[in-house]
Amino acid sequence: MEKQPLAVVTMAYNETVLLPIWLRHYERQVGLEHCYIIDHGSDDASTKNIRANIIRLPRTPMDEDARAAAVRDFCSALFLGYNRVLYTDADELVVPDPNVSPTLKYCAATQNLPRVLTLFGVDVVHVAEEAQIDLSVPISHQRQFARPISTLCKPTLIAGRIDWMHGFHCITGHHRPSFGDIFLFHIAHCDIDILYERQKKRNATAPIGLQHSHHTITPDVFVNHIRSEVALLPRRDVQMRKGEPHFERTKLRFSDAIERKDWSVEPDLWRIPARFAGAF
Repeated sequence: MEKQPLAVVTMAYNETVLLPIWLRHYERQVGLEHCYIIDHGSDDASTKNIRANIIRLPRTPMDEDARAAAVRDFCSALFLGYNRVLYTDADELVVPDPNVSPTLKYCAATQNLPRVLTLFGVDVVHVAEEAQIDLSVPISHQRQFARPISTLCKPTLIAGRIDWMHGFHCITGHHRPSFGDIFLFHIAHCDIDILYERQKKRNATAPIGLQHSHHTITPDVFVNHIRSEVALLPRRDVQMRKGEPHFERTKLRFSDAIERKDWSVEPDLWRIPARFAGAF
């Protein structure tokens, strides 16, 4: 029997709001039989009665290094049956450029892709004139803007064992990103009310061993900071296509930052191109 094209993996804890969105999205992309959820001790019923593959772990203190190692080992085991594996957090929706392919399955059939493909990551934001999100409708029909951030450009579409650093932002050792036509839309900030409740959960499960983690900021302070920052950012139309000068310059700047194990953020909000409407 031939290997399957692509498995998608996440690790989740009490993701009542975002996990259903993750499941709907990746069901369209690869099918639920190829989705794997490592449940880190959820007690809110969020991982009950779902058709994806569930791996249940007891709840332990949140250790980002141990989490990265556990995900690495699990993803490595999946290469017994899959050509490629994609790891995402529960608040990350990954799509190919709609002009290239309607689903991610084409990645495993494309011979010239690198062993590690870095996703181009953007933070979907809630601007003041937009209504509260309706999670029964695609987010891309309700949110207009996103902010590219190098730390969301994750090297998590892989064709072999990879040693990730905590947060899955970088790989251990020297690595310069190879970008393809794959985009990561980070949706944790797509709605102020969702962000507030998510930050409350983060406060209760802040990781050990990481000083000054954003998980420890109180919800009021965190939400007010995000709201104020978004309100001040200029807006720019960028089509996010290969060859577009501003897009290519941003990718180059982000590649330099990632190679240095540093970070970079775009000073503007980019309008989400119309071709992504309905894609996530």
